[in-house]
Amino acid sequence: MEKHRIFLADKCYIGENAPTALNVLLGANSAKGYDTELRRMDAVRESLLPVTLITDLSLYKTRPGEELWRRISRDGDFVVGTVPVYQAVQANHRISASLLLEQIQEQAENGVGLMTIHPTPSYQLIELSQQRCIPITSRGGAAVCRDMIVGQKEENIYIQILDEVIAIARANHVTLSIGSSFRSGALRDGMDSAYQAELLKQIEIAEYCFNNGVGAIIETPGHASPQHIFQICEWLKKRNGFPIMPLGPMPTDCALDQDDMAACMGAVLMGTNDCADILSIVTREEHSGGVPTIESTLSAIRKYAVAKHIIDIYKLNDTKMDDEISFLRSQKSSCLIEGEEDCIRCGKLCPLRTDVSHKGF
Repeated sequence: MEKHRIFLADKCYIGENAPTALNVLLGANSAKGYDTELRRMDAVRESLLPVTLITDLSLYKTRPGEELWRRISRDGDFVVGTVPVYQAVQANHRISASLLLEQIQEQAENGVGLMTIHPTPSYQLIELSQQRCIPITSRGGAAVCRDMIVGQKEENIYIQILDEVIAIARANHVTLSIGSSFRSGALRDGMDSAYQAELLKQIEIAEYCFNNGVGAIIETPGHASPQHIFQICEWLKKRNGFPIMPLGPMPTDCALDQDDMAACMGAVLMGTNDCADILSIVTREEHSGGVPTIESTLSAIRKYAVAKHIIDIYKLNDTKMDDEISFLRSQKSSCLIEGEEDCIRCGKLCPLRTDVSHKGF
């Protein structure tokens, strides 16, 4: 099935025949953390790495006008993403519809280009998830489920206000990311009944948004073995016409302090199966409980830049940089494209300096 092409905040296309985009995740949970995230944002900008989006996942409520997402928007270099429900959960675990809509309206009118919503939770999916090793691993999805249960609501908060959300998004050219509340948090659950049922619901909601004039993307999957990744990709290619933003995926549960590398491998598996249009960057601290260092964030972006390029070689046959490097190696008769030194490892047997034509023997 051919994908829609979605225009993000007048900056770039994603989807069919478009380059893969990189999404950096920031977020402050305290005043101290807020200052760290500002420095992280500056470091990402100054790195000149190929980042398209920065998404603010903050739980900390800073002074009005100083939110991270607003600071990113003022900068103007990146598409800004948010998860509005993070700022709308109250102390009693309830979500106020009016507060959530207020957050969405404010963000949409002030430069946010991609907004993640969580409209899929239902009692059926909650029941299916109970058969899992880890029932739920999405913060936003868990918050929406808790509000629905505590408030004894028949439908989740986002379904109740979906038409209002679509109207705000349409008026402000915001793309909606249909969040994966029940993405798997363990390999063993990577393609289970809860996940498959949610995917169908995500696609149904994305189509509803698209038919009402709003761009949509599908956020998925989380943890999935290589076998499940291939199954998920085949499933998506048959049923889904929207750009996809994998959250990883994590193709192993035991990479621990190497989660960035593992997630890059999962991203390449998805991307070379036509199922990765935006890569949300996972750092090596993903499952450590700690906040990533700035160096760790930049290291992860560099790894994902390689993953992005490999995917774009597959999707777009984009080998321009590769061909330039190969040509330089050929010209210099050396794999070292900078400097004049010989390759110490190969020494006298450097194959690039060996004449293998018939005249050389």
